[in-house]
Amino acid sequence: MTTHRSKIWEWLTSLKLAIVLASLATLVIMVGSLIMHYHPRLFGDLDAVTLGAFYPAAARQAPLLTLWMPVAALLIIAFAINTLCCFLDWLPRLRSRWRKTGEYLIHLGFCLLVIAFFWGQFSGYRTAGNLLAVGETLNLPQHPDLSLRLDDFRPIFDESGRRPLDMVNELTLLRNGKEMFRQQVRTNHPLSHQGLIVLAASFQQEADGFSFHAPGFGRVDLQEGTRLILPGGATLAVLDFLPTARRLGERVVAMGRDLNNPALHLQLMASDGQLRWQGWYFLRQGPPATLVEQGLNLRPLQPIVRTSSVLTINYDPGASMALAGGVLMGTGVLIAIFSYYTKRRRQDRPHVV
Repeated sequence: MTTHRSKIWEWLTSLKLAIVLASLATLVIMVGSLIMHYHPRLFGDLDAVTLGAFYPAAARQAPLLTLWMPVAALLIIAFAINTLCCFLDWLPRLRSRWRKTGEYLIHLGFCLLVIAFFWGQFSGYRTAGNLLAVGETLNLPQHPDLSLRLDDFRPIFDESGRRPLDMVNELTLLRNGKEMFRQQVRTNHPLSHQGLIVLAASFQQEADGFSFHAPGFGRVDLQEGTRLILPGGATLAVLDFLPTARRLGERVVAMGRDLNNPALHLQLMASDGQLRWQGWYFLRQGPPATLVEQGLNLRPLQPIVRTSSVLTINYDPGASMALAGGVLMGTGVLIAIFSYYTKRRRQDRPHVV
């Protein structure tokens, strides 16, 4: 029985097994890279999501084209187990084989990297296109106690004023509404906190209202939530603004966020609190007669543009473990190089027969 177990252990720690597993994993990944190249529609979003989110849907859509992914994963896991067994086999012989410390630190670091990778891919997440305007707070659904607040945003353009060079975000991370810390987030300078990564991806500008000129009032900015006091005590309230609107019978519906046919949903209240008029004002059709009677002859000037930062928010619970694995592998490489040149100076090299 002991002999049988020792043979299994020798097989698990054998160099031949490591070579076979590494070669097969490399071959399968090479085939997979070719499949990805010739099927960009299927694999185009792979970098934007985790494997745990990508693979189930992709496997249902094209089971044969994605078969290489679980095969490669199994081979890599088997290779990591082989590497871990080699490390465990070395530990009891540390005193007699201490010169191999560098090589076995590389073994341990590789195992940690594999564990961290699969942990992050199946327990983490990646989200893109998170819009956040200045002063707004974004709750993180996967972290009920955490939220992000954008305190300031400044896109930096080139000399032509068209191509953005950088996007400066002043972000505050909050836990249960209380500030934890503030950080400036720029291109290639993300916010990082316990596996949470916030990156500045882009920015978006959209019309949020309209500026008008009105005789006797001067410049008037109207956007959702605006309340304007008129002569005689009447109040004009803006209920909604649509950059592109269309009238369908008695209803007015939004047709997109691009500025094409803007409309304002207005409400006019008398000084005694009674509703005098409520309706939609399509800017291309001129101001409603009720507003003109109130002396508010609006002439459109320009849209009020709202600039929002577009953030990519990722979470990788295995980031710290991956960092530890990388440090171990780097340290192991340095020790192995030092050990190699030390042996070379002493001519302590094996004889090749």
